[in-house]
Parts: sequence; C-alpha cells; structure tokens
Amino acid sequence: MSSAAGLDIRELSAEAYEAAIPGLAALLVDAVDGGASVNFLAGVTESEAAAWWTERIELVQSRVITPFVAFADERVIGSVLLIRSVNVNSPHRAEIGKVLVHRDLRRRGVARALMGAAEAHARADGRWMLVLDTVTGSEADALYRSLGWHETGVVPDYALLNDGRPWGATFFWKDLR
Repeated sequence: MSSAAGLDIRELSAEAYEAAIPGLAALLVDAVDGGASVNFLAGVTESEAAAWWTERIELVQSRVITPFVAFADERVIGSVLLIRSVNVNSPHRAEIGKVLVHRDLRRRGVARALMGAAEAHARADGRWMLVLDTVTGSEADALYRSLGWHETGVVPDYALLNDGRPWGATFFWKDLR
C-alpha cells in the first residue's frame, strides 16, 4: 500500500517485520527521546527497543498483530500495530498500538496515513470496534480526536512519562461500521 509524496505505507509480513526491527527500534528510541510515553523511560537503548519488537514476532506470524510501517527512501519513519482481540466474545474488536512517527517528519500526514491503513484493514477483517489509549493532552490525543475517535475517559496517573512522572491516559474507541 503506497501513499503520495515519497511516503510508502506497507502492511508487513512476518519476514518483512523481522527485517524492519532495526528501523523500528530506532523509531521507538526517537519517540522516547522526543518525550513520548510508549512503554519506556528516557535512556532506552536500541537494543532494548529491538527486544520489545522482537517479542512480538510470533504474534505477527499468527496474525494477531498486523504491523503497518511507513517508509521514506526505505527508511522506517512511522508505525502502527493492529492488535486483534483473541477472546471468543470479541471477534469484532482490535486495539491500535505503537502509533509512532519520527520527530523530524511529524505533522506531515504520516500518522493519518498509518491510521487510515490500519482502520481500512480492520474493517476488511471484520474488526469494527477499535480501542486505543494515549497520553492525556498530547499531540496524539488531538490527532485521534481529529480522526473521529471518541473519548471513553481518563485514568489519572496511568503510566509514567519518559521522565518518570506519572501522567493520565485517555482511552478512545471508534466504531468503523
């Protein structure tokens, strides 16, 4: 799947995902270094980030997770994960995770393109109820609202920011029907 202006959004196979792990690790480190609260604190190394992505290989192989990665000139510049519920009572639900865009390329439509790809795939897959969470008051919070996501609520002190301070998370949902 491609997009305009040199941006290439790809749904990755398990093999392509494994090959992209070094770029995904660098992307995750860039996000944390830029202040993002995405499971890690400041000082995360590319090795630690690569281990996080590597731990998900089996879930990508089994199609529980579908990774979408944005490339520019074959460089990983963004990501989003579509994570399907495996529960019997929620075959219609999936979670959106690891929406990351390299700091130098934000506000250029990369996250919108990634989210569009993930939502289109979810819809085609019969996953019409999507959920996600993000740092309350962040740029990502504003992005999701602009994409038609609905706030469920805020959990105070849900996670630590990259500097170790507790901060709230806003939970969102979107019905794709």
